[in-house]
Amino acid sequence: MRTLVKILGVGSGVLALAAIGFFVFPEKKVKDASVSGLSVRSEHWSGTIRVTGDINITPLKTLTIEPGTRILFEKDPDIEGTDWTNYADAYIKDHDDPTGREGYNDSHFHLFGKIIARGNAEQPIVFTSAQEQPEYADWDQLILLGGSELDFVEVSYAHNGVNISGENVRVTNSTVHDSLWSCVDIFSKNTTIENNEIYHCWHQAIGVKKESPNMIQNNTIHDALLAVNCEYGATPTIQNNTFEGAPTNPDCPIGTNNTETIRDANVAGGTYNGKLIYPANNPPEE
Repeated sequence: MRTLVKILGVGSGVLALAAIGFFVFPEKKVKDASVSGLSVRSEHWSGTIRVTGDINITPLKTLTIEPGTRILFEKDPDIEGTDWTNYADAYIKDHDDPTGREGYNDSHFHLFGKIIARGNAEQPIVFTSAQEQPEYADWDQLILLGGSELDFVEVSYAHNGVNISGENVRVTNSTVHDSLWSCVDIFSKNTTIENNEIYHCWHQAIGVKKESPNMIQNNTIHDALLAVNCEYGATPTIQNNTFEGAPTNPDCPIGTNNTETIRDANVAGGTYNGKLIYPANNPPEE
């Protein structure tokens, strides 16, 4: 996982600017605009926002998004022949997954920060590809810091969906789908994943990578390589979920009142640039 220093950029000038911004700048209103870069103050988004480069909201600041806002991620042409990133494991390398290379990170964009995105049933907030014919991994991921909330949100066609890196994050009443890697990854504690539909995720629908209290309940998870995957001793509470065509890793707690239907996934698996990278219905290698 990328470090905070790498995401924000190394250098005393960046840190000094962020410190000044924390105390000086008021919230910035952004509507129907193209955005990229480091923000040193809180922002408020509405309308249609086009992301043309990595967006990093300084820690201790907040990005608030209005109901009905659409966030569309552009991308640059692929950069071929670059080295593997330091988080590209054997599974990624064995599948020759180009999104595990440094060039992918330089040409596909993420959004990082504390994000409060509260939509509603009539006006959901949408994070998706800007392409006319979207495909898996058209953009990188949402990286959520502590206190973030996604409610009535749709996240689609990302590389790694929603990456929860801070405590006390809530993802509720939302839809997360068509991610080449995970749809949701949890690297922190006191996370709540509740009342969501999650599907077409080709590492796992929900990956829990922290031995801390986390709640996964009342979700519908279907057509993914794994419904819930537990690593590094993670023992989340898993209850009242419906799993279909998406088995749970036996390393996870058994959970209570979950319903599981075993069947093949309804698509071939995860593709990138028209190439099948992760076939459905093949369990991850140990």
